[in-house]
Amino acid sequence: MLKPLHHSPPSNESSNQAIAVLSGKPTKRGIRILDVSAEYAHFWGGERDEWLGALPKIVRREVENQQLLDQLGGALMKGELRTGDSLSGVDQSEGNLSAGVASAFIEWRITAMEMPGYAEKVLVLTQRDISKRVEKETELKRLATTDMLTGLINRARFDYLIKHEIGRLNRYIRPFSLIMLDVDYFKSVNDSLGHDVGDQVLATLSKLLEENLRESDYCARWGGEEFMILAPETALAQAVKLADKVRQRIRCSHFPGAGSVTVSMGVVEVTPHETQQSVMKRVDNALYRAKEKGRDRVEFES
Repeated sequence: MLKPLHHSPPSNESSNQAIAVLSGKPTKRGIRILDVSAEYAHFWGGERDEWLGALPKIVRREVENQQLLDQLGGALMKGELRTGDSLSGVDQSEGNLSAGVASAFIEWRITAMEMPGYAEKVLVLTQRDISKRVEKETELKRLATTDMLTGLINRARFDYLIKHEIGRLNRYIRPFSLIMLDVDYFKSVNDSLGHDVGDQVLATLSKLLEENLRESDYCARWGGEEFMILAPETALAQAVKLADKVRQRIRCSHFPGAGSVTVSMGVVEVTPHETQQSVMKRVDNALYRAKEKGRDRVEFES
């Protein structure tokens, strides 16, 4: 039998595992708990003795929990769960029964094994709250894909999105367009007003882009004062209208420390089986023409 353990103090993510020993031979009442650790009782609430003979709690949603128990029971009855075999997963649910956190992740594993003190093979369920770990991994991923100055996605992430959309276009013939944007005379802003003002211009511009693009659009800082917009499910004519709307919104906005700012924009619709190199060359050419024709304008290439 499991040796009773002292209760651990509440925490957002305990290093201790919650452990329950389950019957490895289902009865008409299904799989039942043979013993639990103090951490298991603390994790799910109630006293240790109250869990003996009860249905195991693997995940929080009752329907999913019963489905897992039925799956385990069926595998045991068919002899498909041999000693050493295991099932595992992560339960994500609103609310955290162990620590009162708004959203929690519970990592769980069930292993079939022989255990001293039990005549039959048993199932050992281990669980732990991994919310902090998931939160840290999510933040690291965000930092790896985000431009630190503007908060927009960075070039590496945008490069991946372009490749993904090209693949989708080739498979399903779904249109998408690219818009390349460059701040007009940005070097003059840095030289005459200083790099702090230049950074503020880029940050303000990024906010304007986020506010005026559609939820389905992706916007990235491509490098320096250049930005890229990916517009899924958008043909060329629609993308040109979107670009001009954004251009006008920027032109009418006030930029702290710099006053008014204008941008030049190039637009292309990506064609089936076109390479990413070809797409980028075409949109860059369209942007170059916008600059050559006087800036503060939108040019497209069909």
